[in-house]
Amino acid sequence: MYYLESLQLKGFRNYHNEQLQFHPRLNLVIGENAQGKTNLLESIYYLSVTRSFRTNRDQELANFEDRYFYLKGSFIKDDLKHVVQASYRQNDQLKISVNSNQADRFDHLQSFPVVVFSPDDLQIIRDGPAVRRRFLNLEGSRLNPLYFEDLKNYQRILMQRNFLLKEKRYHPKIRDYLEPWDQALADLGSSIISSRLVLIEAIEKEASIFFETMTGSFEELTLSYSSTIDFCENPETTRNNFLRTLSEKRDAELKRGTTIIGPHLDDLKVMINGSDSRRYSSQGQKRTAALALKMAEVSLFRMRNNDSPIILLDDVFSEFDNSRKGYLLKFIREIAGQCFISTATDLNGLIEKNNSDYKIITVKQGSAFDETDQFST
Repeated sequence: MYYLESLQLKGFRNYHNEQLQFHPRLNLVIGENAQGKTNLLESIYYLSVTRSFRTNRDQELANFEDRYFYLKGSFIKDDLKHVVQASYRQNDQLKISVNSNQADRFDHLQSFPVVVFSPDDLQIIRDGPAVRRRFLNLEGSRLNPLYFEDLKNYQRILMQRNFLLKEKRYHPKIRDYLEPWDQALADLGSSIISSRLVLIEAIEKEASIFFETMTGSFEELTLSYSSTIDFCENPETTRNNFLRTLSEKRDAELKRGTTIIGPHLDDLKVMINGSDSRRYSSQGQKRTAALALKMAEVSLFRMRNNDSPIILLDDVFSEFDNSRKGYLLKFIREIAGQCFISTATDLNGLIEKNNSDYKIITVKQGSAFDETDQFST
């Protein structure tokens, strides 16, 4: 079984120096608002992914006075202990090590899977295409190393091509200059689109089951891919369509000075009962759909690794009725592995009703206290 056994935080957000031991299954992080519950979950996510789910700026995570943070976690994986450390100091590079060996930030992305759901994940449904592309790119990269390599190379090619379109657009040989970049962009772009189609199909299969159960089988969740390219399941056909469309859009691109087609502009359509959830769904439907996408990630990680990822649920129960809370707890108990739930409300009775072992951690003003000396049965 894969889980986080212990965690040390120094200078991370509002934590000065805390050391915690965790239950291998369910951990309740309880406290009033603005005490540090989300910060604790964020630290676990950061150790696993080397980025926050709340900000892209590492300096925002460091204690304001020290401008420094240090995290140390002991992960149990394949019956072995792996000690992961991450340290950051302002004006210095992030340092990551696994078992005292320096680790590459991007390679580390694959090693210790975690799935988080927070109130901000409503943006996946509610906001524009860029948020959903980021969702696809992050999950695609974590589940498929080839996708991550394609994405890195695509972004590099895109940047070079955009430079030519902007700075050399009036050069008499600009069309010749663009030719090799067109080929490379089409190669990588068609591969990314192909990988996204596979990923979306897999996410839809798992998410639709979860969504249907959460809504009492009265509503249906479906996903589809919207692209600036005519695509199909055959990557070679998509590649040829990509090249053709680049040729058709050449004059428009030269006028604008940027690449106007490709997977960097595509979108994931999330539909509820056949309608665009972004426009026609209630807040509750959006929240349930976003949670379904995240729980689909859990299932996909579980199928890939033969073990469940660590789940972080930040304030997930605040807007769900008891029946939906009960189903989510049942999902966690039957399918998931270790789970952390932050909440300002009392869930003990509901959890005991669902026959779950758990541990309670109370957070107050950046300090965490273990409230359970023994686990319930």
